[in-house]
Amino acid sequence: MESYDTLQNPASSLNRFHETSAKFQRYKILLRRRWWFLLLTAAIAVCVQTLRITGKPLEFRTIGRIHAGTMVNANASQNSSTLVNFNLAEFYGTQIEILNGPELRKRALQMVRTRHPELPEIDVDIRVVQTKGSSILNVIATGKERKYVKEFATALLQEYIAFRKEMIEDSSSRVMNSIVEQVLLNEKKVKEAQGDLETFLKDNDVVIFEGDRNQSALYLAQLKQSLNVYETELKLMEKMGLDDYLKNKDRQGTGPTGAPAAGTSAPGSGEGAMAKLDIPTGTELFTGLSRSEQEYLKALADYNLFMKERDQLLKTFRPEHPVVKELDTKLQTQSSLISIHKDASVEEWQRRIDGIKTKIDNLNDQVKIWENRAREANAKIVTHQSHKNRVEQTKADKEKWDQALTRVNSNNFLTTDLVAIMEPPADAQPVKLELIVPLLVALAVGLAAGSIILLLFDRLDDRMNSFSEFQALFPNEPIVGQVPEQRSRGDVTLIRPSDDRHLYAEAFRNLRSSILFKNWKDGKPPKLILVTSAVPNEGKTTTVSNLAITMALGGSRVLLVDGDLRRGGVNELFKLPVAPGFSNVLTAGIHWRDAVLESGTKGLHVLPRGEVFDQTSELFLARLTEEVLKEMGDEYDYVIFDSAPVLVADDTASFAPKLDTVLFVVRLSSTMARLSAKAMDLLYDRQVNVGGVILNRSASNLKEYTYYNYASYYSVGGTKGQAKGNA
Repeated sequence: MESYDTLQNPASSLNRFHETSAKFQRYKILLRRRWWFLLLTAAIAVCVQTLRITGKPLEFRTIGRIHAGTMVNANASQNSSTLVNFNLAEFYGTQIEILNGPELRKRALQMVRTRHPELPEIDVDIRVVQTKGSSILNVIATGKERKYVKEFATALLQEYIAFRKEMIEDSSSRVMNSIVEQVLLNEKKVKEAQGDLETFLKDNDVVIFEGDRNQSALYLAQLKQSLNVYETELKLMEKMGLDDYLKNKDRQGTGPTGAPAAGTSAPGSGEGAMAKLDIPTGTELFTGLSRSEQEYLKALADYNLFMKERDQLLKTFRPEHPVVKELDTKLQTQSSLISIHKDASVEEWQRRIDGIKTKIDNLNDQVKIWENRAREANAKIVTHQSHKNRVEQTKADKEKWDQALTRVNSNNFLTTDLVAIMEPPADAQPVKLELIVPLLVALAVGLAAGSIILLLFDRLDDRMNSFSEFQALFPNEPIVGQVPEQRSRGDVTLIRPSDDRHLYAEAFRNLRSSILFKNWKDGKPPKLILVTSAVPNEGKTTTVSNLAITMALGGSRVLLVDGDLRRGGVNELFKLPVAPGFSNVLTAGIHWRDAVLESGTKGLHVLPRGEVFDQTSELFLARLTEEVLKEMGDEYDYVIFDSAPVLVADDTASFAPKLDTVLFVVRLSSTMARLSAKAMDLLYDRQVNVGGVILNRSASNLKEYTYYNYASYYSVGGTKGQAKGNA
């Protein structure tokens, strides 16, 4: 079946807006139907709160006020007093906790027992409130006995003053003991820190981290530098070759620089001086050319000189000239010398390379050894610095506590308590009942509880209230029409040719257009149409009657047949006799043409229900039924059948497969979704062609139905007013 979603893709954003509007409409309908439930829950909450308040026994209340503050003499020798800077919020919070604490309550209770043993003990509620922007504490006492409340509040304030005095008397000794304890503790910490530092220095050689410098790391850097020099020289020799290397070295006159000088010693360790770095000046990197290498270079130079001289002679003489031949003899002799000296130089060259490789291997071994020593030295440096910092910190802490002890001994800090009773508790007065705020709170709670309950019930209610809700639950069912809700009392009258219910009449015209121009499977509109619903009271009979009238007003010859043979009511709407009718036709008691009646609308005939039979589904399965349907279809343009609800009897499920299509009526805000689904599944199981759904009693005030509100735009009665509006 064609999906509605695929048809509405161009207006998907508008559909989402309509869905939101439909949700608000659902809640609006819920509130209109169940407003009394909110009033009920609110009334219950207010009554319960009223009974709770008025049911309490009479209570008495008294208030006492105290001033709480602390002054400190910061410089007694100069006789000047200043206020100590401390956290006022924490101070007054502490005082409030003391007044509310169990210890002070216990002491006040004991005082009342001693002074007034005749008074019965009651529970007194104490609440302490600080006056905003001041140091005044209001002590509010509430209880059920007038005199006891006053006496308890008075005793509580007196015990608070006594408790504060005890705190002041004990504070000096506690402070002194605490400072002395801290001084002794810090002296112990200083000694422990110094002892740990001395022990560390004894167990380790300070030379390797003297001045907090890692001497092993410095020597390791020298080793790596020497290693780099040797490796660079080896790569240079291998890249340049014998001749270029010897010429380059002869031009420089000395070997490469950068290696540690001869006799450079390693830093000291715990075992004494380290072995000298073995890079003497007479090794491969720091020696000049050997005799054989010098002779080789000289022979090459002489050979090149003779070759240049020969080239000059050839410009004047021929190669057979005695002078040229004499020079050729010298060249041969010089070539022999070059060969002899080159062999010796190659041996010297190879020895030099082997020596450098040996030094590189030795330096790599030394680097690994001194890397470990450098790490160990670095760890010891960190430990040494930690010991030094600890000694310095403990000394600084000890010095601070020594200064504090000096100030206390010289009476530089003296504390004065400024707590006093400003206003003793007066006679307790009856507490006035506060009704307005508690009742308003109860009203709000009741309304909230009622709203939550209604929402929970709405979650369990699967009745559909709008087009969007139906489409969300049945996305594959096409909607062929929507009939707006009529607010008139009693039964809804059938539409007339010039009906002033423009919105209502236009809905059936839209339904007629949907049937005429819908893309049906066989390419043409159906002739035999059955209208049904899931359960009774869906407005099926009124809908099918108005549809038949609208089809007839469009110029078609229409036969309306009451196929609900048990409780059909088409004859009542048209004010026609119930028999003879369709049931008499199916029992072969009468020919169907003899039972057809005029409806009063041109082109529309009505076939009433007829007499009631018990086993009506068997009548629909008879062969006579098919013959009657064929004759009706041949004589009329459209034959529209009313039928029994699908879930009430088997009549519709037996009769519907014989017809061209079925239109399914769903009454919004009434039909349950699960019943509609069950009914349509039953029709599909019987291979019924469900052509679409008619939504009955749609709420026309939803925005998704707003276009219906313009149905009166072209009405005869609205033409004049519309013209004025356009003018």
